[in-house]
Amino acid sequence: MKKVVRLTESELINVIKRIITEGQSEIDSILDKINRVSFEGLTPKEQSYLRHYSETGEYKDDEELVTRSQSLDYEHSFSDNIGGVDMTFKYESTEDTPDEMIHSGYLEINNDEFYGEIYCDPDGTYSTCNFEDGDGVNLFEKYEGLEHEVENFLDNVCEEIKGNESV
Repeated sequence: MKKVVRLTESELINVIKRIITEGQSEIDSILDKINRVSFEGLTPKEQSYLRHYSETGEYKDDEELVTRSQSLDYEHSFSDNIGGVDMTFKYESTEDTPDEMIHSGYLEINNDEFYGEIYCDPDGTYSTCNFEDGDGVNLFEKYEGLEHEVENFLDNVCEEIKGNESV
């Protein structure tokens, strides 16, 4: 059985005030950023948030800032040799959530192919990854000891994708 929580009128008013304050602080933060870097300098999430507010007068919460998914119109493959290891990332798409950006695609190392995601912070800076081969073997299990080289490569991929997002 679910427990029903009853709020007093003053508790309900406080909850509503908190929601309004949080939404307004997000709008204020976005407007401050426009003053610093212009509207074009906003992230797609920030532009969406501001556009929604200007059209409806309502604030969005993070769940409503549902992800956007995109395929960037530029070279879909990144290759490099780091530490004597040939690596290629075949880019598929990017999912942009309020908390992170997730680039999906195939990572090839020495002709072994892994599918997975590169996780970046909201600004597009690499944070971690998750790749598995067709048998479900994790990239770092198969290539133990190459974590640093792989992460350097994926960091470069994220920087390249970040630099081409406006394309």
